Amino acid sequence: MIAEIDAAHQAQAEIWGDGGFGVHPGSRRGTIARLQPATEEALQDKLWEVVPQLEQRMGCEVTHVSGVTALIYREGDHFAAHSDGGGDDDAPAEVRRRRVSLVIALNDGARDFTGGALEFFAGSVPGSAAGSEPLECVRSRPGLLIGFGSSTIHHVAPVISGRRYSLAVWALGPDS
Repeated sequence: MIAEIDAAHQAQAEIWGDGGFGVHPGSRRGTIARLQPATEEALQDKLWEVVPQLEQRMGCEVTHVSGVTALIYREGDHFAAHSDGGGDDDAPAEVRRRRVSLVIALNDGARDFTGGALEFFAGSVPGSAAGSEPLECVRSRPGLLIGFGSSTIHHVAPVISGRRYSLAVWALGPDS
């Protein structure tokens, strides 16, 4: 899958902010890529297999699974503390419908890159993470599926060396 990502068209990662989506390197620096349609469909089908457990564990209804976004973090790339949904009434409907964030690690954080840990913080606003210790720090291992409530504050620490590859998908709730 990493070879497919490396061969795909890549673009700078954007974030939702005032005025819509845009590139904001101070908050997020990284690259995204689209998978081949057959690969994306196969991944979504596999994720549907765990939706009943997600609904039970997270206490929410899942009606859709988003498209799959491939993420590449190179040396110096990062994603500042943020949540994936639940706090901005002006965000697009798909962002507002996010219930569970799913990250699939594709490579080994102990062998293929340094830094780049996925860290989780207490609080309900990204600013609460500033200067605080994370509650949990997750190192990548190939195939690891990490699921968490989309309103959870988290960040990707800067990659120090190598490349961090992962996939992001969101389990979405009903249309409002």
